[in-house]
Amino acid sequence: MRKQEIVDFALGLKRTYNTDDPFKIADLFGIRVIMNSGYQSRNFKAQAIKFKGYAPYIVINEKYTESSKKVLCAHELGHIFLHDETLNNFANVGGRLNMEAEYEANLFTLALLEEPDDLNVKMTDIAPYLLQNIVEDSVYV
Repeated sequence: MRKQEIVDFALGLKRTYNTDDPFKIADLFGIRVIMNSGYQSRNFKAQAIKFKGYAPYIVINEKYTESSKKVLCAHELGHIFLHDETLNNFANVGGRLNMEAEYEANLFTLALLEEPDDLNVKMTDIAPYLLQNIVEDSVYV
C-alpha cells in the first residue's frame, strides 16, 4: 500500500467513526483487545494475532501507561488492517518485509492519533527511522 493511501485510510477511519481511539475502532470491527499482566518483561509490548477464518485480536502488556497502550493498540490495528497475511508474533519476522510492515503500521499509528495539520511536515515525508522513533518514544511504562 502506498504511503498516502495509508494516511488516507487512517484519517478516513477516524472521520467515519468520529474517533481516533484505537480501542473503540477495534471494538467496532470486532477485534478483541486483551490486556495481559502475565508478561513481566517490558520487552513485550503488544502483538496482533490474525489467522485466516478467525477474528483477529490484539494483546497488550498492561504494565504500560494508558497513553502508551493507545499507541500500541493503534500500531497493532495498523498491522491488522494493512497486512492480509497471517500475523503471529509479527515483530519477530526478519527482513525487508518486516521493515516495510513496521513502517506502514507506524505511519497508520501517526495518522490515526495525530491530525496532519498539527505537524510541521507531511506525514508521508517522515523518514522511516524518524517515524519509528516518534512511535517508540510515545511508549513507556
